[in-house]
Amino acid sequence: MKRVNVVTFVLSVMLIAACGRPTVTINERERENYEKKIAGEKIECPYGLDANGSCLKEGDDGIWNY
Repeated sequence: MKRVNVVTFVLSVMLIAACGRPTVTINERERENYEKKIAGEKIECPYGLDANGSCLKEGDDGIWNY
């Protein structure tokens, strides 16, 4: 039983290492806001930012409603 656990663990580690981290595309507006924030500049969004760095619209709270 221990041997099966060790083999499973080793194969899992190899899979994670081989796949690596996926690349995520960021739209242009979010990238601009991210670069401004990193540079220490203020981002002008009258209703605030969502978690992705996009400006919220009036009445939007950033929480998805399905």
